[in-house]
Amino acid sequence: MIQKLSAYILVGFVLLSCSQKEVEKEKTSSSFQDIYEFSEMALLMEKMYDELADKRNAVLEGGEMGEFPKEFTKIHTAKLSDGFDRTEEFMRFSDLYLQNLKVLYEANANDPNRKLFYNNVVNSCITCHKSDAGCMGPVSRIGKLIVPSN
Repeated sequence: MIQKLSAYILVGFVLLSCSQKEVEKEKTSSSFQDIYEFSEMALLMEKMYDELADKRNAVLEGGEMGEFPKEFTKIHTAKLSDGFDRTEEFMRFSDLYLQNLKVLYEANANDPNRKLFYNNVVNSCITCHKSDAGCMGPVSRIGKLIVPSN
C-alpha cells in the first residue's frame, strides 16, 4: 500500500514538474522582436546578415553565389532607426559595403580570393557598426560570419 502511494506521489511530482516547465517555456518564448518594432533599415540589415550567413557555405565550398541582391541598394534610402542619421560617414560605409558585395558576387567560384572578398563584405559591416555611423550591438554576431583564411 505504501509503495502504491509512493508511486502515485512520484507520478504526481513528475506531472507537476512537466507542467511547470511548459509554463516557464511560454514565458521565455517572447522575444525581443515581439516587443521591438524594427525600422526599415534594421529589417534590411537583418536580410543582409541572413544573405551573408547563407552564402558563407558557398564561399567555403566553392559554390555559386547566385544573383546580386539588388534590394540591398535600399541601404541608401531605408528609414533609419530613431536616433540615427544618414551622415556622410554612413553613406561612405554603405557605398563600401555595396562595392565589396558586388566584387564578391562577380567573383568566379574558383577564384582563390573569394574568401577574402567575402571577409571584406563582413568587415565592411563591422567597421561601419564600430563607427559613429552605426550601432555597436550586432558587431559580435556579424564577426561570427568571418571565414577563416587557410
